Amino acid sequence: MEKGLMVMALTLADPLSGVLHDLLTARSLRERNKEVVLALVGAGNRGEVNELTRPWASRESSGGALLPAELVLTVESLLADTDTAVLRATARAGRSAWSLVAELRFDGAGHIVQCHDMLVPDDEIPDKRP
Repeated sequence: MEKGLMVMALTLADPLSGVLHDLLTARSLRERNKEVVLALVGAGNRGEVNELTRPWASRESSGGALLPAELVLTVESLLADTDTAVLRATARAGRSAWSLVAELRFDGAGHIVQCHDMLVPDDEIPDKRP
């Protein structure tokens, strides 16, 4: 160490270390919750019924739920803050389209504990398919 140069070593008891820990923890929770929502979108696009695709699910005779084969969710925006994520997406099935806004709340382990959604038929969404 050079003469006159001080080195500061942070410990977990230092206030700056606690703030840094809180920031990193909040960031990792936000990213984890975003990943869960994106995984739900992907699963829905593969035909799996989940919190986001439940409005389109129909019961088949064997008791399981089915989604329309042509259902596609497209993420428009995804925001997250600690235990909550909000998704805005466009859903298409055949020639029908909807705007979907879903708010999902997570517990500390990353499980969905609440899901509120709003589904609006959207006749104004242009068909971008070839």
